[in-house]
Amino acid sequence: MNAVTRTAPTGSIYDLGYRHYEGKRRGRWWAVWSLYVEGMRGVWGFGRPMTAKAAPFILTGLYSLYALIQLAFSASFSQAIASGDMTATDLASYHNYFAAVSFFMVLFLVAQAPELVCRDQRYHVLPLYFTRALGRVDYAFARLASLTTSLFLAMMVPMIALFIGDILMKPDTLQAVGDEWPKFLPAIPATALGALSLSAIALALSSFSPRRAYAAIGLVAYFLLMAIVPEVIFRVGNRAGWDWSDKLVLLSPTNVIGVATDWFCGVALRITPVNEGGPPTTLGTDAYVLAVVASIAVFTAVLLFRYRRISA
Repeated sequence: MNAVTRTAPTGSIYDLGYRHYEGKRRGRWWAVWSLYVEGMRGVWGFGRPMTAKAAPFILTGLYSLYALIQLAFSASFSQAIASGDMTATDLASYHNYFAAVSFFMVLFLVAQAPELVCRDQRYHVLPLYFTRALGRVDYAFARLASLTTSLFLAMMVPMIALFIGDILMKPDTLQAVGDEWPKFLPAIPATALGALSLSAIALALSSFSPRRAYAAIGLVAYFLLMAIVPEVIFRVGNRAGWDWSDKLVLLSPTNVIGVATDWFCGVALRITPVNEGGPPTTLGTDAYVLAVVASIAVFTAVLLFRYRRISA
């Protein structure tokens, strides 16, 4: 047999300048925190072109416009109230503001919630997250926290404007701060609960599509249907004598949050005749608060289920 001829290796080794990471390894919770901060930046468009900042800031401005106008003309409103031309109930307040202009916050969710979860699925980024210390549940909660915080900040802008405006309407500023502060404080947990509920709904529904357009259409359809269908069935059931139809109004997220805010602010349920569009008188404000908490639990569970089952 012929001897096997040994040849020198033909490969070459190049020094590409790679260096080992020598910094501190911060672990799982730092990864969650980093994803939370990155999500916040993504919602508001920081680090991205100006077009990415347009939707969140414009919608926040439109949502706050009524309160900002009331702040700008606080002196005129104060004189009108003193002269009897108008009453304080004619102005926006902490407990009824969201119910009046919630439409803009729904649009905020439609525009920004898919931004957090759809692109990661479409461009197959999730495997890169899940091969590290970050888990699926961690990812879901980080995204939920990012959207909730962003929505909370957007919803608090008009609350702060109302607080400042109400102070400026009073002749004694220091006394006005003391009088207004107890009225303002309940708006903080009410806004936080509403932001968490809406964010859980928006993220849970958006997570089922890798395309932003489909997710946005799904959110619009959900909020419209939940605002119209339960209300229509309740009106029909009220005339037909159905005892169960009043519970259906608890399925409308924006209406439920609006009435739940009354509970936090210590305001009794606004009694408007049912035939004029008022809520069912058989339900108290505590039922609406429980409905908000239930929606948070249900849609958070749906979100976690989705990410435990999603392929990555």
